Amino acid sequence: MSTFRNVFSLSRRVASGLLAATALTLALAGIASAGEVRTGGGGGVKPSVCNPVSGLVVKTDTTTGETGLGSLQASYSVKPCVNGQTLTVTTKVSEYYTPSVVTYENPGAALSGKFSVFGIRTRVLYTVSVTAIDASTGSSAGTLSTVVAAIPKGV
Repeated sequence: MSTFRNVFSLSRRVASGLLAATALTLALAGIASAGEVRTGGGGGVKPSVCNPVSGLVVKTDTTTGETGLGSLQASYSVKPCVNGQTLTVTTKVSEYYTPSVVTYENPGAALSGKFSVFGIRTRVLYTVSVTAIDASTGSSAGTLSTVVAAIPKGV
């Protein structure tokens, strides 16, 4: 009887282990496919909505002197999703916690380009955004934004 109990207990542990391994495999497969949808590259499933703002890179600099102020440099690229679509671009830098405090705004920015903002406060979060607007309808075609801060390096 004792041997039967040991064999039964062992087979239950093996079955539980196989069930756990199967669940883990299915969970990881779901995560991998979700990653393909988000990136849209490498033969994965492409997202159904196109964002014409395809790139935004922002760098900050705090070595602008002893004023306690910094600067940021942003570069971005915008391409229409539909052939013949006319877009206008707005670039904007505002404080993250107080969005009404706009440090920089250009409603007539180029489709792709760079801009710099001098005199930003250090240790303050800023939202940098690029918005593409469909010129024929006036509606937003897509936005890309990021949050940055100019943090001085310790001496």
